[in-house]
Amino acid sequence: MWWRVCNLLLWWSLPAASLSPAETVEVEEGQPVTLSCVAPPAKRGPLQWLAPSGFTIFLSQHRALKNTKYQLLHHSSKELSIRVANVTPHDEGVYTCLHYSRSVRTTKAVKVVVLATPLKSTLEASIIRTQNREEQVALTCSTVRSRPPPQITWQLGNHTELPGDTSHAFDSDRRAWNSSSALRVPARRGSAVDCVVRHRGLRGGRLVVSFRFEDLVTGQEAASDAPGKSSPSSQYAPQAASTVAAMEDFSTSATDKEEEEQTTQDPDLTTGAHPQYDGLVRRKSGILLLTLVSFLIFILFIIVQLFLMKLRKAHVIWKKENEISEYTLESYKSRSNHEETSSQEKYGQSKSTMRCMDYITQLCSEAKTKGKEHTQQAKLKRGHARVPESVV
Repeated sequence: MWWRVCNLLLWWSLPAASLSPAETVEVEEGQPVTLSCVAPPAKRGPLQWLAPSGFTIFLSQHRALKNTKYQLLHHSSKELSIRVANVTPHDEGVYTCLHYSRSVRTTKAVKVVVLATPLKSTLEASIIRTQNREEQVALTCSTVRSRPPPQITWQLGNHTELPGDTSHAFDSDRRAWNSSSALRVPARRGSAVDCVVRHRGLRGGRLVVSFRFEDLVTGQEAASDAPGKSSPSSQYAPQAASTVAAMEDFSTSATDKEEEEQTTQDPDLTTGAHPQYDGLVRRKSGILLLTLVSFLIFILFIIVQLFLMKLRKAHVIWKKENEISEYTLESYKSRSNHEETSSQEKYGQSKSTMRCMDYITQLCSEAKTKGKEHTQQAKLKRGHARVPESVV
């Protein structure tokens, strides 16, 4: 990026005095052009070719632009030759050669003009019969994709050349011109008119399309003798016009002669078959579309039914699981209550039994203590009774 910026700044900073008159080179579109640059005598330094956009193409033998259409032909200390292959309208402009020594100097400037030569021209003719019963012939000669616009003139039978009403317009991609010229002359048998196209790409040559009034008149007579059909040998086919009352136009193209002959050989194909065929095609397409829409609706209905069935099944399963969970919860609660009451009863019974056992053991211990006391008292009484006897 910085290299391109430097090139542009250098190009803009060059003094105007160093620019030499540009040499004009005309080249056909798609052909190559060769650019050669020679250094000034007794001066050495690098040479550089610049594109019309200001970008460097070659600096000595070093390529700056990666476009493959720019080719290096020869390089030395005093010469730099390059080639621009497959020239297009985008390559049109001034190419500049710079020489670097103590100062930067423009040694050569070449203006490349890209030519697009028209390959053919077409001629259309129509007979106009006015209200005064006067016949005139309206001629239109046209060319397409030419650069620059061509020069179109009309040459009558007496070699008189007329300019005509010429107009030029850009084509769709705005790279070439579409041109046309119109002329209206009286209809005279035995006379002829030539459309002459001149262009710089023809190198002095010209394109000529001739028209003879007999051809158009013959086509008109054949059409009037056999309505609805045209003669295959006629060079110009008639065409009716409804813009002005009592006016009949007959038009054709010299370059479309074979196509018109093929279409006029079977007029039923162009008059009656096409509406019926179009109606049949539309009816079939309508039936096919209706069938397709019905099939899609049926498929959608089936999908909805399957979804509802699955939803119902899931609901039933969920309901059963909910009922089972409620039943198990109630049974668990009742079981837990029963176990609690039984444990409480058992605990009460065991507590009363313990109390009873404690009371019985207490009675037994009291009885034992009382028995011991009675035995001791009996023994004492016996001892007291025996002592007086011994003493006695």
